[in-house]
Amino acid sequence: MSDTSENISNQWRKLRERAGMSMDELAREMGYSRASSIQRYENPDEYRKPSISTELAGKLLKALKGRGNPPIEPKDVWALTRLPSSFVSSFDPDSEEVDGAEGDLSYSREHWHPSVDGAVPEVDVKLGAGFGSVGEVINLPVGRETVAGHRVVAEWLIPESYLRNEAKVSPGFTLIMEIVGDSMMPTYLPGDRVIVDLAQNSMLTDTVYAISDGQTEPQIKRLQRVPFSDPPQVRIISDNPALETFTVELERLTIIGRVCGHIARR
Repeated sequence: MSDTSENISNQWRKLRERAGMSMDELAREMGYSRASSIQRYENPDEYRKPSISTELAGKLLKALKGRGNPPIEPKDVWALTRLPSSFVSSFDPDSEEVDGAEGDLSYSREHWHPSVDGAVPEVDVKLGAGFGSVGEVINLPVGRETVAGHRVVAEWLIPESYLRNEAKVSPGFTLIMEIVGDSMMPTYLPGDRVIVDLAQNSMLTDTVYAISDGQTEPQIKRLQRVPFSDPPQVRIISDNPALETFTVELERLTIIGRVCGHIARR
């Protein structure tokens, strides 16, 4: 195991112990039902080296912030990631609680306002039909904290009546993301855009979602719940018939949002 991996694991354990929490308690506070969901970050093996994504760091921050002596601060958690040691959130123009933002590092729309009323932002994040990518992360001073978010690369003026009535999304929680890769062909082609509703971040029906495993960059996949599975399992399906379908426990999957619309060159 590399020095970096050992350092991440040691720092994770020190933060948990500083907060006075057991592994089970921390897992529950992070939204997991079992400690095994996070055990690999504190006790990795040579085959599964820890890598702390922004999504995972957001969950850890929610669980630990303010606990311990001295109280755990956002910078203590962000030191585990490749991001700068700062308070990091995403952007939501509908939120007025800027100074009190919790910064859960989900893909949201905090601290951004459109140049054209009603526009939907396209962010510097590409959903992988294969492997995705996260582009530039910008840092903004907010009160005595620093807030970071994905850079807005374009604005799409989509009628709100269409978003609400046809796409069935919450306009204030909607982002546009570009597709890269070919694993969702022929349904989604590289360069296509999709409308992602961040408010629909749990699996209520079998359809297409923007997802992450908490370690790698975001992807677009079709999810199908496995009937009668306990704990609940889900099939991760690529529309490209040449690619394999995977089955995982639902709790190990981060659903960024439901894909509710498709903008394509046809």
